[in-house]
Amino acid sequence: MATPRAFSAAAEALAPVYVVFGASGGIGSALSELLAARAGAQLLLSGRDGGKLAAVQGRAGAAAAVSIAAADPCDPKAVEDVVGEAVKLYGRVDGVANCVGSVILKPAHTTSLQEFEDTLRINLLSSFSVLRAAAKAMSRPANSGGGSIVFCSSAVARHGIPNHEAIAAAKGGVAAMALSAAATYAPRNIRVNCVAPGLTRTPMTARITSSEAALKASTAMHALKRIGEPQEAAAAIAFLLDPANSFITGQVLAVDGGLGSVRAS
Repeated sequence: MATPRAFSAAAEALAPVYVVFGASGGIGSALSELLAARAGAQLLLSGRDGGKLAAVQGRAGAAAAVSIAAADPCDPKAVEDVVGEAVKLYGRVDGVANCVGSVILKPAHTTSLQEFEDTLRINLLSSFSVLRAAAKAMSRPANSGGGSIVFCSSAVARHGIPNHEAIAAAKGGVAAMALSAAATYAPRNIRVNCVAPGLTRTPMTARITSSEAALKASTAMHALKRIGEPQEAAAAIAFLLDPANSFITGQVLAVDGGLGSVRAS
């Protein structure tokens, strides 16, 4: 299932172990490369497309132990198997991030029930499955120090934007779930947080960012008058995963150029 790279026993003893879902996407791949740059880091990267995962592994794996596991993030059993594979490979799991997501821009009356269900499945069900699997793994005796779980919500869950009903519902659910989970798992020293990006330049959003008119309109909505880059959202996720920030839980960190909280002038 996984293809580990060699790493020294000395590094293994101190190295953080991370699992990234959606690792072949724009934010997920940027996050994978950031985490791999940490001294002695050990990563398991997961996504649907094994070929794309291998490409990310090639970029991230020069300085770290990086394994890959192709899996459907909407399949709860597959998600649990991925986290279990990380435990099998590295003995524990210190941080898990879910970067899986989708974009749908339609008003509710033109959104089919199937489209709505698919949006919930990709964004909310995948996050719930990751939460279940990660919480179980981090509750094991080998994870006596707890761990950190980070999800991707969205600025559109905090700020009403036309034609975003389905994705706002899904991403709002992710944020609400994370806050409840932060309370549930705090006694086990498991931290749960969210990053909420604004429009970010990724392959998933190319339909918007490749249109001059759509990009101009989107840029105008952000107080900083630009859209985000995947490395910026990834840096926020990496910050929340870092054990140096172990007193942070139950937060939704906006990385949105002010979209969710500041009126653009």
